[in-house]
Amino acid sequence: MTTFKKLLLGAAAAVLGVSLMASAAMAENLRVLAWDGYADEDWVKDFTAATGIGVDVVFIGSDDEIWAKIKGSEGKDFDVFAVNTAQLQRYIQADLVSPIDVSLLTNQKDVLPRFRDLKAVGGVTKGDDVYGIPFAFDSIGLIYDTDKVKPAPTSMSVLWDPAYKGEVLAYDNGEHNFSFTALTLGYTDPFHLTDEQMAAVKDKLVELKHNVLSFYTTADEAQQIYQNNDVALIWANYGQQQVKALQEIGAHVAYINPSEGALAWLDNWVISKGVHDKAAAEKWIDFMITKKVSSELSERTGFGNTVTETGSAGGNDKLVWLNNVEDPLKRSDMWNEIKAAP
Repeated sequence: MTTFKKLLLGAAAAVLGVSLMASAAMAENLRVLAWDGYADEDWVKDFTAATGIGVDVVFIGSDDEIWAKIKGSEGKDFDVFAVNTAQLQRYIQADLVSPIDVSLLTNQKDVLPRFRDLKAVGGVTKGDDVYGIPFAFDSIGLIYDTDKVKPAPTSMSVLWDPAYKGEVLAYDNGEHNFSFTALTLGYTDPFHLTDEQMAAVKDKLVELKHNVLSFYTTADEAQQIYQNNDVALIWANYGQQQVKALQEIGAHVAYINPSEGALAWLDNWVISKGVHDKAAAEKWIDFMITKKVSSELSERTGFGNTVTETGSAGGNDKLVWLNNVEDPLKRSDMWNEIKAAP
């Protein structure tokens, strides 16, 4: 990286509110690309105090932005970044990430059992190499009003119950709606559906529409609809964050992950192909999966973490990690047809 580029990066970091550590020169600092809430200032300070490694953090707001930054520099502008399992294989195939030496991660032995066997997690390995260390997750479950829905539901199938006609909030997204409905119908792979399965899911979603009061796109929008209408059930695209926000306004709601499986996202720390100091990057990852950081992550964001149990999922809950779907455009077109159906 040229001196000019370093100065530009420093200026951009200041504008974005990046934590710059004066304890080390920029060329020696670990360069981190992260979602908001994944590299809080106090954690950065603690990491530097413990390791002597300075950190520069750039925060991102979308999967497309991560790809543009990593692909644009062929991984040379950042050492470590956070990405979900549905996207990670894309980086592996493009040779933009480096294998992680898990033996150097002393805290990996303390992660929850379901995240300890990395080959069983899916999407974070290729052959014998590990490319991602799970850090944060959330399920996409079901919120129900405890005063209106009794007994407590156990399956997403309750969304089709005629008793709740006009009292269901659904998320306006074709990909996710096809996937969760496929799980409800018993399809084992909700992300790669045959034409016959797609047709069955479409029919099922047309049925669901008859129970839906409204479709929402943001958690705030769902909350406003809930406050101003008679709502019993919410397909919770924003998981525990959504539950927490509703409970903070006094809503009598609870949350379940359905027995057939809940869609879920899983973000991982990965090391870029252009990493300057791989040992420093692995120290960062090891620090981020400490019990202290992991529990504070959940307290601050509502997300689940991979080290301590949270409300996002119990040990027996079935989580189905999001994956790329067979045909995003086809799902989008069919979803528009579903919304337009009488």
